[in-house]
Amino acid sequence: MKVVELYRHPVKSFTPERRDQLHVIGGKVQGDRVLGFRFADQGAPDDWGWRRKINFVALSNTPGMSLLELNFNDESRILSLNYGGELFAEGSIDSEEDRFDLSDAVGEYVTSLDINPLVNHPERIPLNLIGDGRQGLFHDSEVGGVTLFSRESLRALESYMGASVDGRRFRANVVIVGATAWEEISWSGRVNIGGHVYEVEKTIPRCLATHANPRSGEQDQDIMKSLIAANGHQTPTFAVRLIPVEAQSSIRVGDSVEVG
Repeated sequence: MKVVELYRHPVKSFTPERRDQLHVIGGKVQGDRVLGFRFADQGAPDDWGWRRKINFVALSNTPGMSLLELNFNDESRILSLNYGGELFAEGSIDSEEDRFDLSDAVGEYVTSLDINPLVNHPERIPLNLIGDGRQGLFHDSEVGGVTLFSRESLRALESYMGASVDGRRFRANVVIVGATAWEEISWSGRVNIGGHVYEVEKTIPRCLATHANPRSGEQDQDIMKSLIAANGHQTPTFAVRLIPVEAQSSIRVGDSVEVG
């Protein structure tokens, strides 16, 4: 088996950045889930404590958010959002004024969507852009980890559904080839990726975020129900979470993957 795709997601639930290499430090992918747009009633702007995804603008409550293209530059600390190929909002996360402007711009966009969590919820406004751009504070689980699935499992799901499924729906870090369909969700023990060791923590249950089409922003496929039928798990399950054994490691496209 080998690695064929790598992703990180700088802002929780926003579009992924495809990478050739990921650095894993302190149990989390560097630059992954380091920022988030959280509802006003879930804490002050300087409170960066972990919260569940329901407290953020997320694909599960705002599928149209997938139409915003995102880029975060680690060095310049500039966060840019584009819509339809045009710059939508941009600013430095080191500037309180820019943070406010970015939050306001995203809030206006979200409010304009047919499906959104802000209309009739004034307590959630304004949105707060939280995080320091360095620490992965906003994973769905506090532990973070590295998420992985195989193309073979994705193809098996597509075969069951009789339709193409965009793998970005699952917001994983690592995509591999060379496994058998659904093999990774049966893994246990240790996994070696490119000479670095990871411990299998758990399979990943899925939510309504997977129903959002990354290209159209519409909830157009019942992924959750299809997963239960396709792989036989009692809950919608896709991909596995790995916890690094080493304090620092890296994963590159082309790295070999060995279980055990």
